Amino acid sequence: MKVVNSPAMRVATWAIPVLTVAIFTLDSFTPVGVAVSVLYIIPLLLTFLSSRERDPLYFSAVATGLIWVDVLLKPAGLSIPYAAVNRLLGTVVIWGGALALVHYKRTRRQLMSERVERAHAEALMEAAQEARAYADTALLGASAGRREAEEKFLISQLRLEGVIQSAMDAIITVDQDQNIVLFNHAAEQMFGWSAQDAIGQSLDRFIPARFRAAHHHHMAEFGRSGATSRRMGTLGHVVGLRATGEEFPVEAAISQVGVEGKKYFTVILRDITERKKAEEALRESEERYRRLIEVSPDAILVNRGDRIVFVNDQGLKLFGAVKAEEILGRSPLDLFHPDYHQAIRERVHLLREGAKTVPLIEEKIVRLDGTVLDVEVAAASFVDQDGVGIQVMIRDITERKHLQAQLRKAERLAELGTLASGMAHEIGTPMNVILGRAEYLLQRVREEPIKKGLQTIVNQVERITKVMNQLLAFARRRPLERRPLDLRQTIRDNLEMFQERLARNRVKVETSFASSCPLICGDPDQMSQVIINLVMNAVHAMPEGGTLSIALAPAGNEMVALSVRDTGHGIPPDVKDKIFDPFFTTKEFGKGTGLGLTVVKGIVEEHGGAIRVDSEPGKGTTFTIHLPAYATDP
Repeated sequence: MKVVNSPAMRVATWAIPVLTVAIFTLDSFTPVGVAVSVLYIIPLLLTFLSSRERDPLYFSAVATGLIWVDVLLKPAGLSIPYAAVNRLLGTVVIWGGALALVHYKRTRRQLMSERVERAHAEALMEAAQEARAYADTALLGASAGRREAEEKFLISQLRLEGVIQSAMDAIITVDQDQNIVLFNHAAEQMFGWSAQDAIGQSLDRFIPARFRAAHHHHMAEFGRSGATSRRMGTLGHVVGLRATGEEFPVEAAISQVGVEGKKYFTVILRDITERKKAEEALRESEERYRRLIEVSPDAILVNRGDRIVFVNDQGLKLFGAVKAEEILGRSPLDLFHPDYHQAIRERVHLLREGAKTVPLIEEKIVRLDGTVLDVEVAAASFVDQDGVGIQVMIRDITERKHLQAQLRKAERLAELGTLASGMAHEIGTPMNVILGRAEYLLQRVREEPIKKGLQTIVNQVERITKVMNQLLAFARRRPLERRPLDLRQTIRDNLEMFQERLARNRVKVETSFASSCPLICGDPDQMSQVIINLVMNAVHAMPEGGTLSIALAPAGNEMVALSVRDTGHGIPPDVKDKIFDPFFTTKEFGKGTGLGLTVVKGIVEEHGGAIRVDSEPGKGTTFTIHLPAYATDP
């Protein structure tokens, strides 16, 4: 098998173990849900550069051991069945790639061997043609000395006979009537006929019946053409017929010569049965390798000359393309976010300068519809018959990033719960003492300045108590007390408490309750807390007055939809995604804790529902809550 170059082999020698150790280490610190083991396909592909045929199998054995050893290094509590399926997928991909590479190497080696034999046969044919031409010259020079010419002719015949009989390819000479006059040893072995039985027979005996008419036409055309020879491979598809009746593919070269007014045609035939099998096997190997790439869970691109020349199906899905033409021919930079273009150029430069791989990094891609996704990118250079290329493997980690963000948020909330509990314990008692003393003194003093100061203390302590209660409601919500609940009555009861404040703030209330709206299964106190928080938010959003609209109606899939809409100042787009975050508020200092909507979202989700916000600056905001309807027994 052809070795690409010695520097490439030397780089592969150290790159393969370095990559293997790096992937093993990464897998050890990666959650079981991430199929890092598939990355072993990268160092496996580098074994293609090795001159040893079975190196991919040796590497696959090592990689398989590392894949399963890593399971033992994972923390206790992971899902063993899921881990096993994950590892099994990685093992199948690695061994599938290894078998494909071994088959590919073996097939290429066979083809190289046949090319050498072909070159040898063509050289023999040229020698034979030279000898025959020399013999013809000797015959034509008989007038210069018949005896000398006969001696030279005899020598040339002996030389030609030796060349013909030692040739590895079958050599057959026929006269202009297609009768055989020469049948060498290789022809005997190829067709299963002895020279004694073949000479004098028609060449048709060695050609399947369905090809004989075309053969006669071709020979006649060649005889009239005046060409002296046609090389191997120029005669198209040729089929031979053995003595056993077996048909087999052959490659042929033909030449013609005139002797004493007669034409003789010499055909050199090469049995290419094994080559055809090898070519079919090579195509099958390439097809298996292509399928292996296609079923990869990662997007795979191949870059040559700053242009994408291959993309697998997963790549089309990742970039939102329908057909490959939407991706092929484009620069890789077109598919990545501009913030990463310089880093990509540097990585490409390293690969083109001889580096086989570059470190795995996180980047962002831009889908064809403009959507930006977080991805993990690995790249490796390779060399094949088309030259140097770069293979890029891209994995969508948007969901992983989302889960990581949720985990960080959950950790923050857990810390907040611990903090709130501690604060309630440490601050609650002294606050009650301060409040009690301030209220006691407030009832006994008569001086207005002192009374005003004491009232300020009472107000601020009550504010601190309110904040602490909200913290506790958020961090340590009591268990739900579910029962059939008519939200219409809950809304009416809570609006009645706000009548004076709504009138003072010039807020008009409009309600729309569907008569067919079903009950929900909920906690009355917590649903009241949801209504109160949403109404308070709406009032704060309309400092100059406005309209508060509350609607209740059945929704699809046995759900109930509650909407609370105001005509206030709205929420800017850059703020909308943060409004449910703990302690996030747009209100002035001292007028809000930033926990109201966080508590609302938590209550809704605990009830098995969902909350959505739609807002446009200057036109108001609408909160829409979907809650499961109460399921009555049949």
